[in-house]
Amino acid sequence: MRNVSEIFPLSRYGLLGASGCGKTTMLSCIVGIRYFDSGELWVLGGTPGNKDFGIPGPRVGYMPQDIALVKEFSVSNAFYYFGRINGLDDKEIVYASNYSLTIFHEVSTLNNFFILFPEAKLTFFSKLLQLPPLNHLVKNMSGGEQRRVSFASALIHNPELLILDEPTVGLDPNLRKDIWDYLKKLTQEKGVTVLISTHYIHETAEANKVSLSFTNLLKLILKIFV
Repeated sequence: MRNVSEIFPLSRYGLLGASGCGKTTMLSCIVGIRYFDSGELWVLGGTPGNKDFGIPGPRVGYMPQDIALVKEFSVSNAFYYFGRINGLDDKEIVYASNYSLTIFHEVSTLNNFFILFPEAKLTFFSKLLQLPPLNHLVKNMSGGEQRRVSFASALIHNPELLILDEPTVGLDPNLRKDIWDYLKKLTQEKGVTVLISTHYIHETAEANKVSLSFTNLLKLILKIFV
C-alpha cells in the first residue's frame, strides 16, 4: 500500500476492491493489529496501540474478515465476553427474550428505541442479524452464523468507530438491507463513523463516501475525526 490518505468523519465510508488489494491490511493498521512501514496514522485523536486512546479497545468496534470467536462460547457468552472487555457492566449486557424487530422500524430514532426498550439490545441484535438461539455454541454454527455473531459482538458496546471487514459476504438481500438501515441510523443519530470494506459494487451506494482499492494502491487519508 502506498500514498494512503483521506479524512472521513461521522460517515459511512465504503472501501471497495477485489481480494488481495490491501483492504484488510489497512483496516488491521487502523485498529493497531498491524503497522505501516512508514508514515503516521491518527485515529480518534491518537495512535493505534496507545492505551490512553482505547484503540484497540472500547472506542472501536472491529469485525475482522476471519472468525475470532471462542468456539466453546454460546451466542450469549460471546456477547457477555465482548461486552465486559469493552467496559460494559452486567446491567448493560441484558438478555431479553420478547422483542419484535418490527418495533424497531416503528420507533423514530435509535435513542427513542433504546429508551423505550432498554432490555432489548441483545435480542435486537439477534433479530436484526438472524442469529442462532442464544444458547447455541459457536463450534456448532455454520460459517455464516459465526460471522453474524462476530458482527453483533462488534456492535454490542456502542463504539465511536465501527470497522467492518466484508461483513455482508454471503448474506441474503433482505438481511443486507436491514444491516445497512441500522448502520445509517448509527451514523445519522448517534454520530458513529462506519468504515466498511466490500467487493459488492452495488453495496457502496449505501455509503456516504467510497474509495477504490486496486493493485495494492489506495488513495485516501487515514485521519479519522481527530
